[in-house]
Amino acid sequence: MEQYNLLDVPHLIYVMDPMCSWCYGFAPQLQKLKQAQEDKLKFKLVMGGLRPGTTKPMDTGMRDSIRHHWQEVEKATEQPFNYTLLERNDFVYDTEPACRAVITMRYLKPEAELEMAEAIQNAFYAQGSDVTQPAILAAIATQFDVTEEEFLEMFNSELMLEKTQQDFLIARHLQANAFPSLYLLNGHQVSLLSRGYRLFEALNSRLQEALRNYTS
Repeated sequence: MEQYNLLDVPHLIYVMDPMCSWCYGFAPQLQKLKQAQEDKLKFKLVMGGLRPGTTKPMDTGMRDSIRHHWQEVEKATEQPFNYTLLERNDFVYDTEPACRAVITMRYLKPEAELEMAEAIQNAFYAQGSDVTQPAILAAIATQFDVTEEEFLEMFNSELMLEKTQQDFLIARHLQANAFPSLYLLNGHQVSLLSRGYRLFEALNSRLQEALRNYTS
């Protein structure tokens, strides 16, 4: 993994959860911003933990509420949604495994970390796959030249459980109480660029303003 002092290099810090619908909707806008800043800023991903540790299946009221919410995101962002999972009575909306899978990729193949997050998003929202299941997450990881065996060994380790909780703590420290949240870290200064969905043009404008403030 590339080594440098986080405080020495300006960073975009993206706080998200792979099972957050607005994060899924936001993905194309984030990619535009990331590509526009590729040679200028470093990028750091933080797992926020939307519903970590949930143990009870969704009841009918919650499924209906989430369906309505997803429809709003689909309309606003034009990202494709598959609603199959909302027809299940036994689906437990626990986002910790998906977050841990992204962090596992961070340690196995750091250059594929964001791609892993996006692949989980697509599997969950566009394909209706149950990404709370380790076997499904391991299958997704094979897209990035990681075997299921090595992925699951790391995914199930105490270290990955701890690192996932550390990301959740970082998100809370940043006061990222809504996802997606995007920040600019420059030295010891942190600027909130966006909390919630925002188009690339508005994001880029806010970023340029924040950068000017640091240099003025």
